Amino acid sequence: MNQPFKRNYLQHALAVSRWMQANGAEGGIDPFSHAMDIRLNGRTVRFHPQFVVETANGELHYTPQMTAGVSGFVGWLPYFNKVWPEAQDKFAFKAFALKASLAIPRWTTDPKLAGGAFIIKGSRSTFGRGLRGPFEARHSIALGDGEFCEQFIVGKMLKAWFWDGNLIVAEMVDMPTIRGTGKHSFRQLVASMLGRHDRFPADLHALAEIQGLSLDSVLADGRSALAEYRYMSPLNPAGMRDLNAIHEIRGTAIESQLASAGAAMLSAIPADLRSGTAFTLDGIVDERGKVWFLEANCNPQLHPAFYDAVLTGTLLK
Repeated sequence: MNQPFKRNYLQHALAVSRWMQANGAEGGIDPFSHAMDIRLNGRTVRFHPQFVVETANGELHYTPQMTAGVSGFVGWLPYFNKVWPEAQDKFAFKAFALKASLAIPRWTTDPKLAGGAFIIKGSRSTFGRGLRGPFEARHSIALGDGEFCEQFIVGKMLKAWFWDGNLIVAEMVDMPTIRGTGKHSFRQLVASMLGRHDRFPADLHALAEIQGLSLDSVLADGRSALAEYRYMSPLNPAGMRDLNAIHEIRGTAIESQLASAGAAMLSAIPADLRSGTAFTLDGIVDERGKVWFLEANCNPQLHPAFYDAVLTGTLLK
């Protein structure tokens, strides 16, 4: 039976349980609120739950309560809802990245100035929803309120988790691809990668077109084509499996870039919120190993391997 990895309540509970056993901690989960209290060395800390809710039209948002529409669990944190501009607004993040000398894709609010293939995003974080494209620069596209064009970079999808600015977990996943059989269309090959209840990803016609294809094009036997570029997609294997690459990037330029970015983002968090804070940075790693940073997220979906740092930093500091 296929079960999501990071949205699986049991995976999170197992990670916490292992830490508690290793450190002699006690505690429990309130079956009504799903808040978790952990006691160690005469001190008790409450960890607040966060669930993901998917609406009928496919929109996602987080809630601290087990309510109708909950489709997954995204973790416990020792606080509720810390927010700051650079982790909520992409324009604020880009301004921050410029000052911090972090590499970001070329962007503009005028499609005529895109200068190459681009995707369209909204300025507010939306769980990967609402992305449009990619489009060739020759396309005449009208932008909506708060939208902008961002250079389309092909590479590995990256999500990195930080606790107090320290890099703890990093997922680095190839953008999903399909391989032609000479018999099946782009649409059919993508559909074959989906689970029984997964929706067909929206707006894939644009991705097909930028590769000289349509959704109904039959791919020649052996031809590869990019099938997705969004992290929040049923085609991303990190949704179902543990793809933590932290050990693979140890001592590499990628780790160095992430460490520098994490330290920089920590300084952007207001001083009264800074201590004991989790955040993620999203990016694309190109073929040369350069990290192009896309956005930051506060109150992120947690990776189960993140709890060692959170629990140690909260209860043993």
